[in-house]
Amino acid sequence: MDSNEKESNHILFDNKVIHSALQLLALSILLYFCFEIIKPFINLLIWGTVLAITLFPLHKKLTLILKGRKWISALIITLIMFLLIIGPATMLTLATVDEFKALNETYGVENMQIPPPDENIKNWPFIGNPLYNLWMEASDNLTDFYSKHADTIKPIGFKLLDLISSAGMGILLLMASILVSGVLMVFGEHGAELASMFFARLVGKQGEAMKESVASTVRNVARGIIGVAFIQGLLAGLGMIMAGVPLAGLWALIGMVLCIVQIGIFPVSAGVVIYIWTAADTTTAILLTIWMIFIGVIDNFLRPLMMGIGAPAPMIVVFMGTIGGFIFNGFIGLFTGAIILTLGYQLAIGWLNTKTNEKNIE
Repeated sequence: MDSNEKESNHILFDNKVIHSALQLLALSILLYFCFEIIKPFINLLIWGTVLAITLFPLHKKLTLILKGRKWISALIITLIMFLLIIGPATMLTLATVDEFKALNETYGVENMQIPPPDENIKNWPFIGNPLYNLWMEASDNLTDFYSKHADTIKPIGFKLLDLISSAGMGILLLMASILVSGVLMVFGEHGAELASMFFARLVGKQGEAMKESVASTVRNVARGIIGVAFIQGLLAGLGMIMAGVPLAGLWALIGMVLCIVQIGIFPVSAGVVIYIWTAADTTTAILLTIWMIFIGVIDNFLRPLMMGIGAPAPMIVVFMGTIGGFIFNGFIGLFTGAIILTLGYQLAIGWLNTKTNEKNIE
């Protein structure tokens, strides 16, 4: 091969490299701008997809009953979801607002007074004496108490306001996600085909199994984590409202969040039970105590039951994925963490089985 041919091949090679590099650059720029455009809607789309996957089996059954009318089926499910979310949320919110109004009417005057603490508080273990002293100090002179402890009180107040604001935005996001899920359910079969094609391109023959694993994991997490936490928060809120606990809606919301992050509702239950025994009659205190204990233990059998139905991986794998995902990426991580760890588990098991089969053949 003479020098001219070598030079020609070298130029051709360089042209191909440059051409490929330009294609990759153009594709990267396109993907970047696509991501930036869709970025404000990512949370909405993820939650909408999660709800759609969770509710799709129900949508299919209802569509059969309605003789193939997908839009009507999706509309009915969407309306029911709105009623299930808006009803309890509105009730708890109104109860919380009423409590704030009552507090403002009671203490929002010039000579505001806090009633002195009960002597029995001193007998409480660990926190009795410090709590009694602080309460008595506030009862004697609230203005001086606030001035003395302003650095501690202000951050707590701001955090409570942030929590209420976040809860409000979360409810709005959930309502919008329900609308998105209604639309996605109508096109669910087409979406399933796209998911199958994607996983087939990614992992070949295991693509269909991967798609089913993702759907099953999302449904299990929604039932076992979000569903159980919602049930616990709702039941706790109803019990506290009936017992006359101040700010019942706020405590129920905090309890639900604690259940989602797997801390449990015990911190809220303990505070509520302590309060009710000092502020209400014995019958009410006993009934609410039994109710809060019941709420605290129902997740021990509800969660394994709901998360274990058709699980594509051992429950411990899914559970670790939800907790790790939450720590890494917030509430969305409850689902993404469980999905990623489940897929990783299945890939690892598939790889081990392949190695075992190869050894058996040899």
